[in-house]
Amino acid sequence: MFKLAQHNTSSFVEVSAGLTTFFSMIYVLAANPAILSKAGMSATALFTATAISVIIATLIMAFVANLPFAVAPGMGLNAFFVVIVVQMGYSWNQALVAVLVSGIIFVILSVTPVRDKVLRDVPKNLQYGVSAGIGLMIAYIGLSNSKFVVLSANGPALGDLTSGPAFLVVVGFLVTGILLALKCRFAILFGIIITTIIGIKTGVTDTSVIMGGFVSLPPTMGEIFLKFDFSPLFSLDFLGLVITLLFMEVIDGLAGFLGLFGVMGADGDRYRPKMGRAFVADSLGVVVGSCLGLSPNTTYAESGAGVASGGRTGLTALVVACCFFLALFVSPLFMLVPFAAVAPALMVVGLLMLNSITKVDFNDLTEAFPAFVTAIVIALTWRVSDGLALGWLVYILMKVVIGKARQLTVTVWVVGAIFAWKMFHNLFTL
Repeated sequence: MFKLAQHNTSSFVEVSAGLTTFFSMIYVLAANPAILSKAGMSATALFTATAISVIIATLIMAFVANLPFAVAPGMGLNAFFVVIVVQMGYSWNQALVAVLVSGIIFVILSVTPVRDKVLRDVPKNLQYGVSAGIGLMIAYIGLSNSKFVVLSANGPALGDLTSGPAFLVVVGFLVTGILLALKCRFAILFGIIITTIIGIKTGVTDTSVIMGGFVSLPPTMGEIFLKFDFSPLFSLDFLGLVITLLFMEVIDGLAGFLGLFGVMGADGDRYRPKMGRAFVADSLGVVVGSCLGLSPNTTYAESGAGVASGGRTGLTALVVACCFFLALFVSPLFMLVPFAAVAPALMVVGLLMLNSITKVDFNDLTEAFPAFVTAIVIALTWRVSDGLALGWLVYILMKVVIGKARQLTVTVWVVGAIFAWKMFHNLFTL
């Protein structure tokens, strides 16, 4: 079904990669409900909806695109959903309609020739910049959320590296690095497991989460399932909200795919033609998420952990989906893994994704400068879509000023105009 031999992989490698991706993104089960509950939604219902959304959307990715990517509610997208409710005055039921409509439009765009045209014309060096920027971003997420890096009055600083989570990160990174140097194909997964065990000895791994047993029934999600309010559907302001969400979904998806294909290294170009189907899966995931009562789904950058472990087919995604199904009933077992054990995996993935910056044509500053802008904005702001937008606009500006405007395709101009509108809209609404 997944054509493992054709993709030069095996079931053991794919299962290992799926487990690695799962442990890298399990935090979404806690983070997403915590964020969306600020919009007035039930946190317990959101837990179940999040898990089921990941299961369905990731299965779509597995069987439609046959790619090793996991799909889940996007962290930036869920924060924007809260903004829609808290600052824009819409109810969460109305905000869900905006997600649904944007998802349907996304699906339509994903199955038209427009999709392939845009994908072919994305400047290569901007793709490399996106991959490097996302690599730095997820590495810093790992470092900051594990207390390796802390914020002080003078800015970011090292945490206490002699004890606690930060110490475990150091140990885990060294263990994983050594396994990689020894060319262990399952270095990242083994690193997570070994670091978790060491964490028991150091007190970072909280074994109390399993004291009450491993099995628990998931709470109902009836409070948010299909709870749409279509009353503002035909207003101009609501249409603008739908377009904004659509833009964020498309750009986050594009940037995520570019980054993950970058992790594949030499295999990336061979898998890139599958991006069209990946977009179809991503867009269907948005529709599924809205029906379950969630903000837009998107392909997770943490999938890079599984890709770096050798995952190349939908079997990896299938394993991720199965793990989230189990997590619905045995969540205490999976919550045993501390984030400090996952952080080294994210750092390693960041290292692998950063390799794409070496492919940038530094002999042509009209190519290198926009790629650098893209990477640095993504890394420092954690806003993937904004980084790509700024890099794209700088790319157009430099080509025009230097006299190389003929190198710009119609697609680059059209997408650039959309990016310009987005940036102007953001400034206007500040």
